[in-house]
Amino acid sequence: MGIPFKRLLRFLIVPVFGVLLLTGCEEEVNPFVEEDRFFTLFGYLDTASNNQYVRLMELRTEFADAGETSIDAIVTTTEIETGEVVAWRDSLITFGDGTSGHVFVGNFQPVPGWRYQLDVTRSDGKRATATTLVPELEVVDAREPDVGFAGVTQKIFWPQVDFIPFRVEVWYRTLDTSLPSLPFREAVVLYGDAHSRVGELENDGWEIIVRYAEDKEEVSKQLGVSEGAQPILMSMGMRLTMTDDSWRPPDGVFSEEILVQPGTFSNVEGGFGFFGSINQLSYEWTLDPSITSQAGYTYPGGKR
Repeated sequence: MGIPFKRLLRFLIVPVFGVLLLTGCEEEVNPFVEEDRFFTLFGYLDTASNNQYVRLMELRTEFADAGETSIDAIVTTTEIETGEVVAWRDSLITFGDGTSGHVFVGNFQPVPGWRYQLDVTRSDGKRATATTLVPELEVVDAREPDVGFAGVTQKIFWPQVDFIPFRVEVWYRTLDTSLPSLPFREAVVLYGDAHSRVGELENDGWEIIVRYAEDKEEVSKQLGVSEGAQPILMSMGMRLTMTDDSWRPPDGVFSEEILVQPGTFSNVEGGFGFFGSINQLSYEWTLDPSITSQAGYTYPGGKR
C-alpha cells in the first residue's frame, strides 16, 4: 500500500528511533560498536530557497543529557563542479512537541544539474557523507490542443522525467484592465492524484493533460469573476516540483511496511538517514486566438 509523499520523512526516522530505544532499554546491546555509523541526518536542497536545512542527530551508545545544547559536528557542502565549500551553522530548534534538536542551515541556492556533497565531521575525524544531483529542466513539448466534447485539452510532455512529480501546478496569467497598477493576475491550479491529473509515464517521459474546462471553475474563483466571464489570457504555464533520483523508493512505491526496515531508504555513508534535492521545473506557452476562445478566455487584443 502506498503512502503520501509528504509523510515520507516520518517513516524514514522510525528505524533509527527504534534502534535507539533498544539501546536505552538493554545496556548489553550496543549496535554501533561494530558499525562505522556516527550520525543520523535528514534534509534536502531546494532550488527555490536561499537557505537549506538539515536535521542532525548523533548516534550514541547511551542517551545524552536532555539539557545538552551542543553537538560534536561540523557540517559542510561541496559544490562538485566548482569545488566551492559552504560551512553550515547550527541552530537548536524547539519543536511543537516540546523536544529540541539540531537543525543546520546552509546559506546558498543550489544550481540545477550540479552535484553537491554533504559532509558531517566529528572532532575525532569520524564522518558521515551523502551526495545529491539536483534535477534540471529538459526540453518540454507542448502538444497541439485537442477540441472535443469535454472541451479543450492539451498534453504537455516532459522528456527524461521518469517518476511522479512531488507537485504539479498549472498557472493562468491573465490581464486585468481594471487595475492599471497591477495589470497581470495569475490563478494557480494544483493538479492532484484524482483522475490521473498528476500525469503518467509515457514514452520515456512524463505526460500531463491540461483540461481547460475543468480548470475554469477554479481559475474564475481565484480571479473573483463568474464562470461565464472570459478573462484575457496572456499565457499558460506548468510547474513541476521534482525530486532527485535518490528519492526513488523500492519498486517505485512509498510503502510504510518497506520504509520502516532499517537501511531501506538511506543514502548516507557513515550514518543513517537521507539527503536529497528538489527543483521547480517550469514551462510557459501561449494559445492561438481560436483555442483561447474555445477554452473560455479572451485572446489579447480580441473582443470580450
